[in-house]
Amino acid sequence: MRRSARLATKPMAASAQISSVSVSAADKSGKITKTKSKSKPKINSKAKPKLVDIPDSIATEIPMPLTIVSVPRPEVNTNLPIGTQQALDQAVAYLKATDPKLGKFIDTVSEPCSLSLSRDRKGHSGYVSLSQSIIYQQLAGKAAAAILLRFLKRYGQLKDASKAAMLEQDDASLVYDDFVFPSPDRVVALDVNEMREVGLGQRKAEYLKEVAKRFSDGVLSDQKLAEMTDEEVSRSLVSIRGVGQWTADMFLMFHLKRPDVLPTLDLAVRKAMCHHFGVRFSKNTPTHEEMVEMSRHWVPYRSVATWYMWRLMGTMTQKN
Repeated sequence: MRRSARLATKPMAASAQISSVSVSAADKSGKITKTKSKSKPKINSKAKPKLVDIPDSIATEIPMPLTIVSVPRPEVNTNLPIGTQQALDQAVAYLKATDPKLGKFIDTVSEPCSLSLSRDRKGHSGYVSLSQSIIYQQLAGKAAAAILLRFLKRYGQLKDASKAAMLEQDDASLVYDDFVFPSPDRVVALDVNEMREVGLGQRKAEYLKEVAKRFSDGVLSDQKLAEMTDEEVSRSLVSIRGVGQWTADMFLMFHLKRPDVLPTLDLAVRKAMCHHFGVRFSKNTPTHEEMVEMSRHWVPYRSVATWYMWRLMGTMTQKN
């Protein structure tokens, strides 16, 4: 397992000078070098930071120097959720101040940042969130949603008992929000072959039972997960068969809403960061360590920066 990016970064001093992050054109490995100005610049606190144009190509032969501005680092407990709009606004303002180039892109994004998934509902437990993540693994959204609905129709509980007749008739008007996800005890007792009848593969059915067992036995609970550090959550989740580091990172970001998560295994994030920092993308670069280094000035809001990297990747795909 790769070392988590969340605890691998040392805090930057608030008094650090302006520096440039770039990659040598002769260095094909994508190794990052940092250069510091020889004299301490005079900063006008009222002046707007200099913006840097986003390059048109995904990877450039000549590196684009990126101006990084040091500002006082906010005191943020990265184990606490960043679920409120006020907290997200604070994170966006900080990122725009420390990374003017990212700030310029943020200004082009019309939708507000939201660390939420369309299938998430207020009050969902960690068990439900993690189980749904497994169902969605390696599937297109519509296909996964259809399997999840079939799973709920067979094993879930109707919120409105008066719709029981509709369920018996397999009424197409029944939707995801009509059901309560089956309890951990219920899923532990299910037969894997029967679970496959709703469209789950054998391994996914087994993974769902593994997750359910951890919560049924009390090894995991919402309270225990909330009290864990990011690294402890990752270790606990990846020890479950079927849960990898990427799934653990998504759980940290979207369920626990931890502010400083950097999913270094996410292909879209890797490509977008290369585009943003002017680093050549390849099968082996950027490495986990290089991504951690590049993102130092985003700490303690790398979850929010990651959200914008996904949006940046979307614009890159449209251009191509």
